This record gives sequence, C-alpha cells and structure tokens, in this order.
Amino acid sequence: MSNAKCVCLLFFSLTLVRGGESAETGYLGGTVSVEELRNPLTGKALKLILAAQNDLQSSQHERGMETLQRALDDPQTLPYAVSMLAVEHLKARQMDAALPELEEAVRLLPGRAENHSNLAFALGLTGQIQRGLLEIRRALQLDPARPKAHLVMGLLLLHAGSTKEALVHLNMAAEDVPSAHLVLADYYGRTGEVEAAEREREQFRAPAK
Repeated sequence: MSNAKCVCLLFFSLTLVRGGESAETGYLGGTVSVEELRNPLTGKALKLILAAQNDLQSSQHERGMETLQRALDDPQTLPYAVSMLAVEHLKARQMDAALPELEEAVRLLPGRAENHSNLAFALGLTGQIQRGLLEIRRALQLDPARPKAHLVMGLLLLHAGSTKEALVHLNMAAEDVPSAHLVLADYYGRTGEVEAAEREREQFRAPAK
C-alpha cells in the first residue's frame, strides 16, 4: 500500500478514535479568539449554544442538530453554530456539508485556530494536501501550542512526503493526543522499525493520566 493511501486511511480512522479527538468540538473548547473576546456570547445566545452542545454530547444528537439549525438564524450565534455543525458533519464523513461549513466558519471567525485546524483536517480527508497545509500553518500561527493542530500537521506532512518535519509535529502531538501514537506506529511499521512501532502502540493503549 502506498504512503499516500496509508495516510488517507489514517485520516478517516482518526475521525472516530476516542470520540473523534482529531476534530475540535464545542464552543467553549480551545483558545478564545480575538473575535470571541470582542463579541462574546451572552444571555439567550450562550444558552442556545450550550444547549446544543450538551445535546450533541448526550443521547439527544438529533435535537442538538435542530438547535444548531435554529442558531443559524441569529447573527450572534451563527459563527459558532456553523463551526459546530461542520464538526458533526465531519465526524459523520459528510464532506459535502462539512467543507463549505468549515470555509464559512473560517470566514466568520478567521482568528479562531480550531476553525483553521478543522478545515485543514477536512481538506486532508479530501486529498487537498497543499491547501490543508496552508490552513494548518495558520492554525499554528494563531495557537502554536495546540496539540490537535500538530497532529493534523504531521498527517499532512507525511502525505506530502516531508517525513522529518512530520515526525517532529507528531511527537509534539503525542504528548496530549493519543491518536498521534497510532500514526507514529503506522509509520515505523512501514519503515521496518518494529520495536519503535510496538512502543508507540503501547503508548496509545496506556491509560490516560
């Protein structure tokens, strides 16, 4: 199997690993952007987004999606509703819906690192590696310490053949994102480094601290 095909399969598999940890989720997660500081959600708007988030994380997924659709009608909640809908469609591999939503999320909140990271991930899933690299570099400019962005960067760089730089980012991600160990294990397995591959698998299986 080619390197590109292996990495594509990893992209798809990692969307479901440990609750879809490769995609950012939730309005309150991650670093608060300049736009969010200027236009924070308050009152009914905040309650609406939190209600949708709680439903999506529980057994009321359909109700959560309906709440997000309503939130699209309010200019205050629109940027966050679009971002959250995109993540749900990304998890479901509904790329025709996810990609335009992620593009819109980046347009509405260009200073939010996780929007760029999610868009880069989606672009990688659809084989748009160079565009994905542009988006993930922007995410890391906005938030250099974001582990999930380092994971996406590593995956994209592996696909592009920049192995040395990819391994740097994957090892950075592995400190906080267990899925990075799977990517490293796959890489070492394909390069014949059996002991290193097994070590990475053990790290992935290790209980979370």
